[in-house]
Amino acid sequence: MRRIFAAALVAALLVPAVAMAASQSHYDKKAAAVASEGQRTVSIYVDVDLGARKSGSADELNQSHRAFNANGYDVVSVVGYTENGDLQGFFVTYVRR
Repeated sequence: MRRIFAAALVAALLVPAVAMAASQSHYDKKAAAVASEGQRTVSIYVDVDLGARKSGSADELNQSHRAFNANGYDVVSVVGYTENGDLQGFFVTYVRR
């Protein structure tokens, strides 16, 4: 019984960390690709998960900002996108320093 509980606890802690790392790598790859192409400005869409519209949206934006800042880009604008009054995501524009 203790092993099952321990395994469930590890899984509960590990799954969100893996999901965060996966989405972070998405932004890292996108930022690196744009930087390697020498693109001065770029606009991306940051999707907001249905169940994580409050804290999840900030986390997604922060991950995107970190990745693009690390590749020499600064935020120019962030515009929310809604459908039927529900937040769906953000259009974010970055410019190369």
